[in-house]
Amino acid sequence: MSMRDSERSARILPPVWQTITLFNPVVYLISGFRWSFYEIADVTAGVSLAVTILFLVACLTAVWWIFRTGYRLKS
Repeated sequence: MSMRDSERSARILPPVWQTITLFNPVVYLISGFRWSFYEIADVTAGVSLAVTILFLVACLTAVWWIFRTGYRLKS
């Protein structure tokens, strides 16, 4: 197969793996970039944006909690 990486899609996977890939937040980030350049994506741009923002908020919340509680930080 001689496809460029930006043209590869989750659609070429078997249905079970397509469902599993939807749990990976990076898929939504890449899909958003693919849509911005080629106007084609695995999921809609709105869903990509929403999941990316949700993942960002989750990561920032985890970092805030770690700094607030000092979880596993050396004294």
